[in-house]
Amino acid sequence: MPSGAEERIPGEPPAGAKWARLPPVAARTMLGIAVLIVLYLVFETGRYVAGYNVISALHERTRLTADIGRLKAANRTLQARVVELQTLDAGHQREDEVVTRTLSELQGQIARQAEKLAFYRGVVAQGTPPIGLRVGEVRLSPGKLPLHFIVNISLLRADRPDGTVSGTLSLSVAGQGPDGATLTDAVLTGARSGLAYQFRYYQELTENLVLPPGFKPSQLTVTVRSSRKDIAPLAQTYPWSAVSGP
Repeated sequence: MPSGAEERIPGEPPAGAKWARLPPVAARTMLGIAVLIVLYLVFETGRYVAGYNVISALHERTRLTADIGRLKAANRTLQARVVELQTLDAGHQREDEVVTRTLSELQGQIARQAEKLAFYRGVVAQGTPPIGLRVGEVRLSPGKLPLHFIVNISLLRADRPDGTVSGTLSLSVAGQGPDGATLTDAVLTGARSGLAYQFRYYQELTENLVLPPGFKPSQLTVTVRSSRKDIAPLAQTYPWSAVSGP
């Protein structure tokens, strides 16, 4: 036997015959697997050379996963806090509504008490006019335009308030002017029937007056008439300078 020749077991096919007998598809598959293994080894070698460590990467991933869990827990806590604050805000809104309603009721009670107080002031005043009413405060203030004035008049009961009283209030201004010495509602306001009133204890009335050019007022007369025909009107006169404000 020549030297260097490979020994072969009798009956065994020559070297390389096993691969030759494989089908082409199987041979290509095994070759592809071998190539993939080589590429993966090359890839891992490159990452190792570059400083990448699989174990460190796994630790980092574990740490990041734990951080994500903590952040999710904190987020759930914050969401629960938001719900709690929203609930508190809704409760505060309901409390504000209750306070507003209570203040409105108290303001109504104060207004009713003010009416009763005005009545008792009228009762203790000396003398009761036949009409059963008393003219309280009369105030004149200038309007937005020249010769325009705003008059505020308060009426109060001077007798026992068994029911409401009603009627009309008219104004007249005495003075000097080209159109005469006395101006009535028809000239001052354009109204013929005056201001209507109806109340039990107290009422404030407001009217706008317009004086004609060249007229110099000296007195303001307030005339209160009752809706009952058997009661005489009540008339009170005030100096213009005494009731007019700045």
